[in-house]
Amino acid sequence: MKKYLPVLVISGVLLVTFQNCSRQSINSGAGTDSSASLPQSKIADPTLAQAESLDILTQSDDVVNLNLTSGEMIQNVQGVLVKKCLSEDELGKLQDLLSNSQLCQFDPPGPDVLCAQVYSSPYSEIHWTDKSVKVGEAYSSCQKNIDLCGNDGLLLRSLLKDILTRWNEWSCDFKVVSSQ
Repeated sequence: MKKYLPVLVISGVLLVTFQNCSRQSINSGAGTDSSASLPQSKIADPTLAQAESLDILTQSDDVVNLNLTSGEMIQNVQGVLVKKCLSEDELGKLQDLLSNSQLCQFDPPGPDVLCAQVYSSPYSEIHWTDKSVKVGEAYSSCQKNIDLCGNDGLLLRSLLKDILTRWNEWSCDFKVVSSQ
């Protein structure tokens, strides 16, 4: 036992004294996107208003495809396609956000900036006729790939999360209005 004591003590000291030296935003969890302050370049083409559909990507690797024109959502659950539809209000919110937002490419930080190596998976993949872009993917605490500019990425992420949270509320039951 005595020969293992120094190893245990050294391991304990290393464990207790190790700290992540990356900068942390004071309000990182307070409803603002810390990446919004990172240097960014707007991407002119394609525009978000021209997007046809988007995939909502979940932590459990489920994918919900959302048609941005009709509001129809399709999820493949163990080989069974489940179809749901957004309400006109929710679809309108999503369309408004996308038509008033722009994609940004976040510039890499300088060589003197220390960043924690934390991977964040994308929260959505936006589809156009001839192109697809994953948004929200980050390879470190201070470097993001492509997302919506400013805080619009946080707003889109929140809206998509709300859609998934309310999954059981959505249906494709439309009322037929008589023309008589």
